[in-house]
Amino acid sequence: MHNNYNEKISDMKKCIQKKNKLNMLLKQTEQDIIKEKLLLNKLSGELEKETQDVLKLKPDNITSLFYTILGTEEDKHSKENQKLLKARLKYEQCKSNMNYLVNETKKIVDYIADLNGCDTEYEELIDKKLEIIHIEDDETSQDLKRLIKRKENMNANIIEICEAICYGEKALEAIEKTIKELETAEGFGNPDVNNNIEDARGYAEQTQRMLGRFKKEISDITIVTGTEIAVGTFENFADCFFDSLIFDWVVQSGIGKSLDTAKNTKNQLDKAMSKLYEEKVTEEFMINQIEEQINQIIEKA
Repeated sequence: MHNNYNEKISDMKKCIQKKNKLNMLLKQTEQDIIKEKLLLNKLSGELEKETQDVLKLKPDNITSLFYTILGTEEDKHSKENQKLLKARLKYEQCKSNMNYLVNETKKIVDYIADLNGCDTEYEELIDKKLEIIHIEDDETSQDLKRLIKRKENMNANIIEICEAICYGEKALEAIEKTIKELETAEGFGNPDVNNNIEDARGYAEQTQRMLGRFKKEISDITIVTGTEIAVGTFENFADCFFDSLIFDWVVQSGIGKSLDTAKNTKNQLDKAMSKLYEEKVTEEFMINQIEEQINQIIEKA
């Protein structure tokens, strides 16, 4: 009987957690869309300022865009052309982000609609469980209720940690693919260097999205070990990556700077993930301790 109620309580807690998280994520996503719209308008204005014809350019890939705008050796070293290329890259990236965020918003709204009524049912289930246990001492009953809620909160936190780990692993997978494509492009006599650079750009954009979601997931976690998880530098990965790519292209230094940017970000992400794994183990240990306290109270009742 107790186990049956435990499962239901746990399910309702997960439901509450999911609904609260989705509401927060929806708000953040809507704010991100507003920011991206403002940025897109700004970038569009900058592009128009740089050249009236730039928006008509529709290169097949990133390499074509580099050749189209930078062109000759003389063009490569032109500050105006470099500014134009950077503006175009940011414009395309922003437009891609907008489409992604709009689609995410639609999904979140649909999910939230299926999760109503969790809060009330959660409280009712805990009260029913306490009635079945039948503890006459009100103080002991309240202690047990607090322990049950604390345990469920920690279970919910583990779920948050696991979701953060999931997006961290997706970001790692994308950035490892970025690094692989750049290292292949750097290979001597590689005939597919342009395709490798184009693929690396696509993986870099994917990395940025996953890093953004990873940072949001981190913000939902209650850290019990007292160890800060640094994620601030992740926000600028895409900007740094494209700046490095332009630098490499202009000075013909291979793709060394771009590769360094990707590898440095991967190292930072590896450290953050190690702390998350440590946090998960700590939470699981503390839950086991709380379960022992709950069992002791029930056995004495």
